[in-house]
Amino acid sequence: MKTTERKKSVNPYGVSRVDNPFQDHVDLKTLFNDQFTRLKSIIDEINDDKNHQSRGVIVAGDPGAGKTHLIMRLAKDIINSNRILFIRQPNNPDAIFYHIYARIVESLVQKVPGTPYTQIEYLLAKSFSNIFINDVKKQKKPMPKMLAMKRMLEKDHLNLLKKLGSTDNDEKRMKNWLGIEKRTLKWWGSTQGWGTGADVVRAFVKYCSYPDFSRREIVRKWLIGHELSAYEIRVTGLENINEKINTEEFALEAISVLGKLSIQDEPLILVFDQLEGLKFNEELLIKFGEGIKELFTHIPNCLIIFNFFPDRWEEYSHIFDESIVQRMSKDIIAINTPSNEEMKELLVFRAKKFDVDINDILLEEDFEIILNSISIRNMLNKASDYYKFRKENIPLPQKIENSPGFDNEISEELEKLKQQIAWIREYLNIEALSDEEQKEMTKIKKILANYEEKTAEEYEKYMIVSDSDDTGKVNIIVKNMMEDVEINTSKTSLGRKKLPEHIMIKDVDNKDIFIGFLHIDGKSFSARIKNFNSVVWEHPNTTFYIFRDKRAPEIHSKKSLNEIKWLNSSENGSLKILTKKDRIRFEVIYKIITDIQNRELDMKLESVIKVIKHLYNDFWLLKFISH
Repeated sequence: MKTTERKKSVNPYGVSRVDNPFQDHVDLKTLFNDQFTRLKSIIDEINDDKNHQSRGVIVAGDPGAGKTHLIMRLAKDIINSNRILFIRQPNNPDAIFYHIYARIVESLVQKVPGTPYTQIEYLLAKSFSNIFINDVKKQKKPMPKMLAMKRMLEKDHLNLLKKLGSTDNDEKRMKNWLGIEKRTLKWWGSTQGWGTGADVVRAFVKYCSYPDFSRREIVRKWLIGHELSAYEIRVTGLENINEKINTEEFALEAISVLGKLSIQDEPLILVFDQLEGLKFNEELLIKFGEGIKELFTHIPNCLIIFNFFPDRWEEYSHIFDESIVQRMSKDIIAINTPSNEEMKELLVFRAKKFDVDINDILLEEDFEIILNSISIRNMLNKASDYYKFRKENIPLPQKIENSPGFDNEISEELEKLKQQIAWIREYLNIEALSDEEQKEMTKIKKILANYEEKTAEEYEKYMIVSDSDDTGKVNIIVKNMMEDVEINTSKTSLGRKKLPEHIMIKDVDNKDIFIGFLHIDGKSFSARIKNFNSVVWEHPNTTFYIFRDKRAPEIHSKKSLNEIKWLNSSENGSLKILTKKDRIRFEVIYKIITDIQNRELDMKLESVIKVIKHLYNDFWLLKFISH
């Protein structure tokens, strides 16, 4: 009976945080309606601007005020017309543009709610349709077949995918798409010129033209800058360009192509969130500002939104160049703490969505405590606690206080916990936790379990795993978790020959450790691991680790396999595969650190790190460095 009761009694305040705009949460439209209306009006102004100049908006609000929730409302309102692209904090100063582009691609493959199509398919269908329609309009005597296709696309731009992309006649379908590719490239060449941009456009056309998943995956691989095999080149007609242009240049060009294509559609919405952690890396902060300036210069037809805490934006505005500040803050939208009446309205509204009359559950004194909150998130967290207290008799959380000492009052549970800590200390040779840390252990374990669950769900979704992003994550983890470890800012080099993305550190014994990532494949993998092995051979006193994600393409080249065999047989080097468990723990630790820095998680970083070191004592990064 109790189990049935619990299933029916869903806590309407159980979720208080919006992680990204693609989530679906209860939304009280009257809250922040003025701010929402302003954002919509700015999009209209960009759309009406004949020069299609991009605009910057600062959305300023304290932690938990509702910044991301406002963007979620905007996304739900406009996703059928505009593309909304969510970009988390970068972590590698040498890969700002690629980080932004990779996050854009991850957003573009999100499905438009209620449809079988992704954001990228919506953008390309509308853009290519309009290019085709305008081209036909310019012709003095277009062929009847072209006029029929024009009418079909004018009726619904998604017919480009529904009809041209779903015909059972492969020959007819490919002929249709070759015509679209020809006209699109003709338009691009006459308006933008040729070069890498035209290659990107061709790849986008091919992406839409393929009905089967495997071919689309090949194109997507090319679009994120990875090398194609000889077979993949043959079946798609695309050419590798990674030797002609570096990754950052390619990423900026690809973003520029999306912006220019959106002129044929609707303005793009770029949302930069969780930027507060940039404060802890001055080089990264400055490079990010310079990168944003380049975006405004090269990417048209975009609304670029930056979510900031008011004090953090004030701080950054004195660090960035004045020209950057002016572009970023053309408009500033403030998210202030709602009144008690608005807070109460939100509580009642959320409860009604779950068929709950909250006035029948909470007491007046409960409301007084709940409404005395510094933010919406803080209020919802309190409401969740009081709901569980009144509805399910779950005790309210107690404030953690210093233990009065060991006396006869110590509970049996605390004694058990001490025995566990003693066991850890004896067999793992680590320091015992304080009484306060013992009380926090349970809370942090629950937080870690929640992060692990979410990360495991994300692991199964499409995610761009890049060498530069993982290197940046290692950098942040090492800086925040390992005080005795020194990071060498200068990278190992081998002249002009490329090595895997990496950082060099000195462990607690002052020994040099090389930690790198190599998720790419093809000739690039072969060349880099060969170069890497040369460095391993030349530096016998340095320990070298290369990590490769389990989901990366399998290596088949005999040359590459021989290089891997040599590396793993060497005394000071090895290639390690990041399993699902390895990846999840890696992402969880990085996410918790950055969430605390961004004040998304209200915990002391030092306390969380201590517990992580105890619970994740076999975490691969800690293990390799400590050894």
